[in-house]
Amino acid sequence: MTVEFEPFVQIAGILRALSCLHDNMVQTTREWMEQLQQGLYERSREFAAALAEQEKQQAEAFRVLAQGGWVGMERHFTSSQAQSALEIYKASGEAAMNNAIADYFNGNSYTRLSEITDAWSSIPYLRDRQTIIRDAVSAHREGRFTLSVPTLLPLVEGLSDEILGNAVRNENAVKAVARDWKQREAEIWAQVFADVIENVVYKSYDFRNAPAPYLSRHGILHGRTPDYATTVNSIRVFLLIDAIADLWLQNQRAPSP
Repeated sequence: MTVEFEPFVQIAGILRALSCLHDNMVQTTREWMEQLQQGLYERSREFAAALAEQEKQQAEAFRVLAQGGWVGMERHFTSSQAQSALEIYKASGEAAMNNAIADYFNGNSYTRLSEITDAWSSIPYLRDRQTIIRDAVSAHREGRFTLSVPTLLPLVEGLSDEILGNAVRNENAVKAVARDWKQREAEIWAQVFADVIENVVYKSYDFRNAPAPYLSRHGILHGRTPDYATTVNSIRVFLLIDAIADLWLQNQRAPSP
């Protein structure tokens, strides 16, 4: 090869090298993108599976809480606390779980219970009944649950009537509020609330022949149930009012039709 052609040969070699480099880079980039996409797909599947498992455990926890008569816990418990309640239930039974929840609300000199009832002052119906509520809180602190439970139960119905606009209805106001929330809300806690109202607190039963549920409005206020006076039942009623208070606030925030 003559000397004058050598630069062209060198240039051609450089161009071929650059072309090969480009092809290799394209191939490497394509492979990297494919690996990245596969990795993202696998991670998304793992995340979806973990999320589904978490939702399954949360639903199980709230079903167990409903079985124990605990409503409104979605606003008082984190997911990890609900899971802890479920673990106590599985390890030691429902009574142990109920006692642990009662200890949680009674703890720190009843601070959590006081925070709940103090917040009720933003609702006119409950603000007008602050003397009743304070007496119920004092009775609870002193362990006089024969006073706190029957004192608070009528407020459940009164506040429910406020949500419904005091309309005359053929059904119990609390049941109507529970059913309405269940129809509007797909979350598990709306189902929990409706189940506790329908199947426990406001369940109809034959006073003469059937045992009363562990917290029966009818049995307590009609003088048929003598063994309702426990710290667990007292806190259940506080939380029941609090759940309806939250529904009242939601109703106030809802846009007018």
